[in-house]
Amino acid sequence: MIMKYKILNIFTLLLFLPLCVAAQRVAEVSATYTYEVSEDANITFGDAKRRCIELAKAAAIKAEFGELVSTGTIDSRMETDNSSSSSFWENTVAQAKGEWLSFLKAPSVNVEYRDGKLFFTAEVKGKAREITQSRIDMKWEIMKDGSGKKIASSTFDNNERMYVKFRSPVDGYVAVYMMIIDDDETVCLLPYPRDPDGRFEVKGGRTYLFFDKEENPEAVHYRMKTKKSQENNIVVLIYSPHPFTKCNDITGDKLHPSSINTIEFQKWLLRCQREDHDLIVDKKWIKILPKTKQ
Repeated sequence: MIMKYKILNIFTLLLFLPLCVAAQRVAEVSATYTYEVSEDANITFGDAKRRCIELAKAAAIKAEFGELVSTGTIDSRMETDNSSSSSFWENTVAQAKGEWLSFLKAPSVNVEYRDGKLFFTAEVKGKAREITQSRIDMKWEIMKDGSGKKIASSTFDNNERMYVKFRSPVDGYVAVYMMIIDDDETVCLLPYPRDPDGRFEVKGGRTYLFFDKEENPEAVHYRMKTKKSQENNIVVLIYSPHPFTKCNDITGDKLHPSSINTIEFQKWLLRCQREDHDLIVDKKWIKILPKTKQ
């Protein structure tokens, strides 16, 4: 009787486990969204296209899963000085009750000019995952040197150093990547190149400043550089209370961090998200400008 009882308990547990995993439903989603830009809007053509795609992704998620209030907002302060437009976009994306996992086909954007305005219409189709669990309240900011101290910023002059400030209430593991949009390349900024385990462990309740040698002698300094009139890239922070190892990238040298093709990086990230439902992926845009002439 004791053996039968144990077997029955194990069988019941095995039946229950798939139900726990299924709580985070993954679905194919699609949507079309039109974003209106006036002639005097302080936003570039490329930024408007990217913004329209993000809004279309949010619309697709909302149609499938609904809305919520999320801390995982997209930082749009660097993209426009129009605070009302920024707030609308940020809130619209943040309230989607799900996470975009991958595109099933490349997004398309159609642009029309009517009545003195540009109308961007994006069509997206992909896979998204419903957000059901409570999120760990981690905090992070992109920083730079300013007036003798570190300040939060998403805009950099050429050759300025970048730092990332991070804090989590619980122990865990962190990785930081940067997606170089124009080159289809993603570089690994954290863990540092000398880390043999391919992961960076953090302690709960402690504030970290990554890429600062004064805090960590093993840290690497990173300077934001561009030869263009303007460059927009995405900083990706990945956090989990569970151990994970960085992607299988190509080792860099003293002047260049390790890198991987962006498509391969996204495939790796998607696998991590599917395997670890506690994994948090947060992205922030940064803008790099040529240094202002004195």
